[in-house]
Amino acid sequence: MSKVKVVIVDDHALVRHGLQLILNSAPNTVVVGEGSSGDEAIALAEQLHPDVMLLDVHMPKGIDGITAARHIHESNPSIRVLMLTMFDDEVHVEKMLAASVSGILFKHDESSEILEAIQYGSPRSPYLPKRISGEVRERLMHNKVHSESVHSALSTRETEILVYISNGFTNKEIATRLHISVKTVETHRANIMRRLALKTRAELVEYALKNGYIQSVSSAPNTIL
Repeated sequence: MSKVKVVIVDDHALVRHGLQLILNSAPNTVVVGEGSSGDEAIALAEQLHPDVMLLDVHMPKGIDGITAARHIHESNPSIRVLMLTMFDDEVHVEKMLAASVSGILFKHDESSEILEAIQYGSPRSPYLPKRISGEVRERLMHNKVHSESVHSALSTRETEILVYISNGFTNKEIATRLHISVKTVETHRANIMRRLALKTRAELVEYALKNGYIQSVSSAPNTIL
């Protein structure tokens, strides 16, 4: 039986080391790479094509973990992404679920949950920590389904461009990164605004914040214990 190949991305070396010890000691998992930023996560996904990626949510360099997770899901849908976070409030959990992650792990929970999430989590049935109550679980999954129905109006390319727009990239910067013309980016941008029924950039940013395309560190927590 082949082992599940895992990549760990966290800006704290001690966290990466601890996770590596847990995963490499298990009989059916092996760590094949590690990184410390969202940008590195995207690059490692392309280079290593792991089965699972463990991503920290907040990393100071470059893009955050949720944005990286969304990008990885769009570019490499076969890779299952699990988010690692210190934030156990509904606002943050909903944002992670909206990025089509395969599971969410609170850093202060039992390490045994990591192995369980790696085995059973998927975008359609994401792993949620056991201490989340059934009522909250049901509400989170309902909101996830609603979010997916809205996102389905966008094509893969439009979703990718929305990620870049909402994270502050200019049309020219997006065109350079995606190897397309500025005019093509403008066309996609107009289609995104039309399909999401948005009229201004401020509305786009508000939509992006609500749906996890960008992070707001000042969000007031609503703990889901």
